[in-house]
Amino acid sequence: MWGGVFRAFGPVVMPVTVLQLVCRDYVVQPGGQAPPRPHIRPYVHAADEAHVLGLARAFPMTAATGPAVRGAGLVAEMEGRAGRLVTAWLGWPPDDADSRGPAGGLVTLVQARSAGGDLRWSIGWLLVRPQARRRGLGRELVATALAAAATAGASAVWVETEGRWSGSLAFWRAVGFQAV
Repeated sequence: MWGGVFRAFGPVVMPVTVLQLVCRDYVVQPGGQAPPRPHIRPYVHAADEAHVLGLARAFPMTAATGPAVRGAGLVAEMEGRAGRLVTAWLGWPPDDADSRGPAGGLVTLVQARSAGGDLRWSIGWLLVRPQARRRGLGRELVATALAAAATAGASAVWVETEGRWSGSLAFWRAVGFQAV
């Protein structure tokens, strides 16, 4: 479903087209020889704040992407609120599997109740530093979130992305999401 959304960027209002995608198939296809895997671990709220703030700084405002990710807002978003449970994981690419450097990525899984009381699962955030991309980290973060959703009984997981971000659309489709 396509919907027009407007976001305010300072004094300017920019139209944004949001594409909703859903994943209902959590099967991971076995492959040949597995490459080195990224290191993924649960986000620990107070202890990992510096990693989240560092990730936010890796996404400045540009004409193509819109406003910068705000670190404090992202940390607050992961705390959840009434009727909304947020679980998050941090990840490091395979060449930093000991997790000593700054986190290469973050994914959040959001469980929220609709007004009718139905549970809806979504990936609220997926951030992968530009220099950590194309090494399996984003896929591994998403696989971790999907596995957790499946274990918790989710029948579908939703994600929204901007329609103008062709790379984002290609990624979500490659990991099993389809437009609705």
